Amino acid sequence: MDKNERINREGFYDKLSNLLSHNIDYIWMAVFSRIYFLKRIFLHLSRSNSVNKPDLKEMRFGDVVELMAGVTAEEILSDLHKEGCSPKLKLSGKTASEMISYAHEIPCYAYGDPKKGFRLEDKCSYEEYLGTDILLAKYLNFQNKDVFKDFRHSDLLRDIAKNYLGNSAECIATQLWWTFPADVDDSTRSEAAHFFHRDVDAWGFVKFFFYLSNVSEGGGAHVYVKRSHKPSTLKQIFYEKLRINRHHDCSIKKHFGCESITPFYGPIGMGIAADTFGFHKGESPEKNPRLMLCAVYASKDYGVQDFNIDPKELGDVFGQ
Repeated sequence: MDKNERINREGFYDKLSNLLSHNIDYIWMAVFSRIYFLKRIFLHLSRSNSVNKPDLKEMRFGDVVELMAGVTAEEILSDLHKEGCSPKLKLSGKTASEMISYAHEIPCYAYGDPKKGFRLEDKCSYEEYLGTDILLAKYLNFQNKDVFKDFRHSDLLRDIAKNYLGNSAECIATQLWWTFPADVDDSTRSEAAHFFHRDVDAWGFVKFFFYLSNVSEGGGAHVYVKRSHKPSTLKQIFYEKLRINRHHDCSIKKHFGCESITPFYGPIGMGIAADTFGFHKGESPEKNPRLMLCAVYASKDYGVQDFNIDPKELGDVFGQ
């Protein structure tokens, strides 16, 4: 059994159980939208049926999200169509600063488990208590804080998403999480999406990732395989077997070439627009923890993306 088969077999039953726990509309989407030939038809109809799309040439002032110097929104849209990604966005300095301060003031939750809350200053003590390293920790129920509400309502992100997906696109989720250097097994890394994979979040979707920590080599970069968002039917059948699996680096290099694999390094505030139906992963940090913010835009909200739960389900925070 090769590495790909081993890591996917270990998580097969969990993925199947998770899929069957949703309603039939979600199951239908998750099964069939992974076939790019069908997804392409949906996107063509969605884009062609959209009239009066937002004007990307319109000047915007005071948005929490900005364009990199010398970049146009049309250029980002072109990159998305051609490459599947575009690292040409940034958060305003004020916005990034407020978000980072907030992340240091409230608890985060190991692997998104509402019963495993801790504060950043207590991370090492909590790992000793758990008897294991923490690779990933999510923030829950933060979306209504003013700075995140403003981010969610960014005109720039909305207009890019509507031009890429069609006028049905809306922001369905805001996500915030830490990834830490950790000594964990491949199964844990797989669950944290640290192997190459495709997302299947809707028939049409696009994500906007923003670094809230400086990311250099070894710092947990977001890695994208350029031009993998439009796979051929033959490649999906014979290489991917029409499944959404995890793939090791060597397998991706063999089928797409080293030159297509693009890790994004940059400072606090750097933003990446990405069609994550294309292969991508988060690198496991080796040196410093990484704080990531993400806005998910999609043609339909299936209610599974937002890091938002009933407050009654939250357990006690460690050390309090």
